[in-house]
Amino acid sequence: MSEENANVTAVEREFGRQDEPAATPVRRDRTEWAYRLVLLILLGLIFIPFMGSFGLWDPWETHYGEVGRQMIERGDWISPWWGGHWTDGGGASEGRYFYSKPVLLLWMMGMGLQAFGFSEWGIRVGVGLVVIISSLMIYVMGRQVFGRRAGVIMALVTTTSPFWAMLGRQAQTDMPFVGLMTAGMCFFLMAVFGKQKEEPATRLDYLLFFGTWLGLFIPQMQLLWVKFESIREGLPWIIRVTNWGPVQVALYTLGVVIVATSFFFFTKKRTKRHIYLFSFYLFIGLATLAKGLLGFALPGAIILAYLLVTREWGLLRRVELLRGGLIFVTVAFPWYLAMFARHGRGFYDRFFIHDHLRRLATGVHQTENGSFEHFIKWLGYGLFPWGSFVPAALARVAVGREFGNRTDPQRARLLLVLWFLASFCLFTLSNTKFHHYIFPCVPALAMLVGLFLDDLLGKRIPGYWLYYLSALGLFVLVGFDLFAHPEHLKNLFTYQYDRMWHASLMGGIKLALKIVFAMGLAGFVLLLFRPRAMRTAALTILFVASTGLSVWALDVYMPQLATDWSQGYLWDAYYRLCERVEPPPGAPSIKRYCREPVVSYRLNWRGETYYTQNEVIPLEDESDYRYFLSQNGDRSFFAIMQRGRLSTFRAGLSSQMRQGVSEVHNDNEKFILVRVLSPDDAEALRQRRGLTQDEEFPEEASSPE
Repeated sequence: MSEENANVTAVEREFGRQDEPAATPVRRDRTEWAYRLVLLILLGLIFIPFMGSFGLWDPWETHYGEVGRQMIERGDWISPWWGGHWTDGGGASEGRYFYSKPVLLLWMMGMGLQAFGFSEWGIRVGVGLVVIISSLMIYVMGRQVFGRRAGVIMALVTTTSPFWAMLGRQAQTDMPFVGLMTAGMCFFLMAVFGKQKEEPATRLDYLLFFGTWLGLFIPQMQLLWVKFESIREGLPWIIRVTNWGPVQVALYTLGVVIVATSFFFFTKKRTKRHIYLFSFYLFIGLATLAKGLLGFALPGAIILAYLLVTREWGLLRRVELLRGGLIFVTVAFPWYLAMFARHGRGFYDRFFIHDHLRRLATGVHQTENGSFEHFIKWLGYGLFPWGSFVPAALARVAVGREFGNRTDPQRARLLLVLWFLASFCLFTLSNTKFHHYIFPCVPALAMLVGLFLDDLLGKRIPGYWLYYLSALGLFVLVGFDLFAHPEHLKNLFTYQYDRMWHASLMGGIKLALKIVFAMGLAGFVLLLFRPRAMRTAALTILFVASTGLSVWALDVYMPQLATDWSQGYLWDAYYRLCERVEPPPGAPSIKRYCREPVVSYRLNWRGETYYTQNEVIPLEDESDYRYFLSQNGDRSFFAIMQRGRLSTFRAGLSSQMRQGVSEVHNDNEKFILVRVLSPDDAEALRQRRGLTQDEEFPEEASSPE
């Protein structure tokens, strides 16, 4: 029997009516854990150092960070909260429940702040761990489905892509969603196409899965039991009872018992496939906690597309829909149902209608328009230099020998293509088009590029010169575009794309991009030669260049831009210059207090609320400003504002207070920090500095007094 016929027979056995034959166990490789350890160390060296070395970027990191911090301060880990406690002249306050985003990122931030204190590190560490876990899972899956070399290349291509690296340093919902979904899809690929799927599950497999599951399940049950005491009135009694915390705990616990009992007592052959599938549902549940409906809808759409294309409907009998569904429910449902029970229609309208359906159908916070071509250029920037090989990788599947669904690796590669197509179509059709919305395509494309590069090292590729010329052309095109517009890198994940930044940084940024481009071009030159040693050297140079680009972007580019894109340095100046006082009784231990209050003058960029830990007074308009001045009297205070509003701010002050105005931080292109001294404090400062009554205070440029 030919190899091709043998492969076809294997597929028929797996998905037809015949019983599946026992798989041949894969030889244990004693060096496998060494490979994983080396990759883990490399990932740690890329993503962990300097994670907290620069301020949080406005407005997303600070917005979500403050909601996570409020969970600690309020002692409520179910209902997110945002806003100040100051009451304006009309008796209104800014504070309200925060329904816009799911809770997983907020939990990670809150736990990070508890573990590491009030710091950028505490805010970002959860996202950093997600990117490391998901990158490691790409290698593990690649090794089991395609081979070790392919796994290594796939993991490195993904990890060193700017999109993946830079969103791994941003405390936003995108990396938790995409990273956890990627880890889940890797488990699915191993369960369906992996070489070890029919091997018996080991004690370590049980420990890792059930330990992780219970580690996610038990804290949520504790929240429901302890913090969900009340039953909302005005509902039918059956809904009131089932919405009560202890009843929900009992129902979820019953689901855990059903899964564990049926698995250990009624499953005769407990294989790795079961553990992989259980882990798939667990990670998809986490992705749902990270992003909402997309957490399970996108993986479901990818798998459905695969079934429609291949017609392998027998797969549905083998993917543990019932037990896996219970695992998914116990991970993803508790918080959502608790929010429904507590907040009802308010949560539903904001979270599901506004932030899901309207974003898709009508657009929310629209900044740019475009059709299918809109996201192509952002994938080019976000995957540089590896995006140059994307057309070749897709063509390789479509017209090369890898086309078809005969073998497990071929079918797995087809699923990766459908992963990309489903994600690209979904977000292209969406009417809200932030650049980073195309991020779910990145892992699939990066893995396909990794497989193409693995083929490049291992076999002769028909039509190689066509692939090579297309890749070289794209590399040069995107490289020159990035050199001309280095702001494209920050626009992969920021909110307001036209925000100013220091022009003095441009020289160093362009020099770094020149070095990366020159190294990449040298790698492409070596790809001209057929010997494996030359192509290995070429890919090594490309990996060094892409790793250097990622490390530079994380540890140089982003920190430099943070001087303009973060308020952190401005607030460091405030706490150096203000007169620190003892906190009131019962105040959080990480919170700092000053004698002089601080206001945000006609400003709502979120950083002012986070960095003052909700002590800033938000003055949204001139009436708020006048009311604050009437309440504050002639006492000294600080104010943050946009640069162009200083003259209006001065005009609202009395003539005596106006004389005590000085800029104490003006290094940010967008914001300035102003100190307004009372007449008594101003006179005392004049005497210390030897200034006359007519002389104005010079700008202090954030220097401490």
